Amino acid sequence: ISTMLGRLKEEMGQALFIRKGRGVVATSATLSLYNQVQTSVHQLSGVFHSFSTFDPSLTTRKFVTTAPEHLQWFLLDHFSLNSNDNVSIEVHDQPGDDEHLYDAMLTQKFDVMVDILPLNKPNIENMLLFESELVVVCSQSHPRINGTLSLEQFFAEEHAVLERTRYKQFSLEHYTDTEVTERKIIYHGRSLFSNMMLVSQSDYLTVVPLSMALQSKDKLSLQIHKPPFDYQKVKSYLIWHRKVTQDPANTWLSDQLIKLANKIKIEKMAYE
Repeated sequence: ISTMLGRLKEEMGQALFIRKGRGVVATSATLSLYNQVQTSVHQLSGVFHSFSTFDPSLTTRKFVTTAPEHLQWFLLDHFSLNSNDNVSIEVHDQPGDDEHLYDAMLTQKFDVMVDILPLNKPNIENMLLFESELVVVCSQSHPRINGTLSLEQFFAEEHAVLERTRYKQFSLEHYTDTEVTERKIIYHGRSLFSNMMLVSQSDYLTVVPLSMALQSKDKLSLQIHKPPFDYQKVKSYLIWHRKVTQDPANTWLSDQLIKLANKIKIEKMAYE
């Protein structure tokens, strides 16, 4: 590699990398060259991938992905039930912002990703997997809520909210035009799981995707209520780097995630 970089440096007549700290960084000339040739390189890579094969029964492979909280358990459970000892999955919690997500795809930290927002970046592909309803959950033993939930009750009760932000907004604000900042917020959590655990042991309310509420309804003894206001559904996107589109292993993994999405849709329809 050093020899080839030396020949490329001589051909270009410019430095390709410079030292920074204990490592090296690409020069502007290198970045310019990469931007010009990356599409052709990815196309050529796709040709070679198309000649390879992937058999999950014969290949030892660990897939690495990241997904929002309401899908993490589904992913782990699906692969534990539907794969063999040769194929496994490792699920990471999501980075906090789009730039970290993009860096993770460029460096191939993840084979694919699932996220609630598409990643509109160069060389990234997005596909809508499914849409999930939002629901309000509270304890089965809540002293004032039983069977129905009105808008007045929603604002009268205390809330546990998710404080992860996208585009500098708290999560629920992405999905409704209702002025939800008027809620009586008692707890700012970094996890939907911890918020649901908290409301199961208190008289608080919290808002989560329906798929997540159904996972924990019986285990945590929760009531599930339709929000008493208009809202947009939570979308889940399958995201991958364009250069692995024709890779058979990536195709197999994507097919598994599509099957999982269809299973979640069926469970949602059965609940409704």
